[in-house]
Amino acid sequence: MYQARTLPQLISALTLSLALALPGWAEPNESEGMSVPQLVGEAEEYALGGNYDAALPLYEQAIARLHSDLPRQHQLRYRYGIILNALGGQRPDLYPLARSQFEAVLGYIESSPGLPFEHSAARVQSALAHAYHQQSATVDSEHQRGQMLRRAYQLYSAAVNQLQMEEDWQNLAITYFNIGQVCEWQGNLEEAIEWLEQAVLLDRQHGFDDLEEDMAYLTALRELVNPTRPVGNSAI
Repeated sequence: MYQARTLPQLISALTLSLALALPGWAEPNESEGMSVPQLVGEAEEYALGGNYDAALPLYEQAIARLHSDLPRQHQLRYRYGIILNALGGQRPDLYPLARSQFEAVLGYIESSPGLPFEHSAARVQSALAHAYHQQSATVDSEHQRGQMLRRAYQLYSAAVNQLQMEEDWQNLAITYFNIGQVCEWQGNLEEAIEWLEQAVLLDRQHGFDDLEEDMAYLTALRELVNPTRPVGNSAI
């Protein structure tokens, strides 16, 4: 099975300490305890080691420390959501917490139109959709799975136009891929093919590394819709 694809800007979340990525986040009064970068750096070490119960409270402490600095707080919420989403394959119970982080960030962006922020609303919508998309594969209830896939489809679709306007071609190609997979999981193979065709087109136009995988996925879906007739005298 092809895996839902994460936006390229997000995949480094578990490989780079915030202390290195954002050196300006150190707090002036270190005597009160660890700085925000120290909290997050230690949290990421725990997360990489599989000790999620130790990691998560440290992220939350860091977020709480930034209550008077909303831009940075929401930047950290976004990062925290990405890490929770990455851990969700091993701990599906973390997906709702990941979604709550993205929803908070999206609310912040939408409540402050024109305010500069590291991530666009479209990118956050794609991350939120990705959480629903991934979690849908972990639930047993067909009804719940269907609801999650519908929500993922809505969010991915809402991100498409803005990604086009921003000319964020790689993230747009990835979003096309993910919508296509959602459609496949819903049983809508013809629509899935349409989305995958758009992903392949962007891959070719911009020389993206995903072209081979996307083309293989598209070919497999086309074969499901129009199976190739067998060669020879076989009656099958």
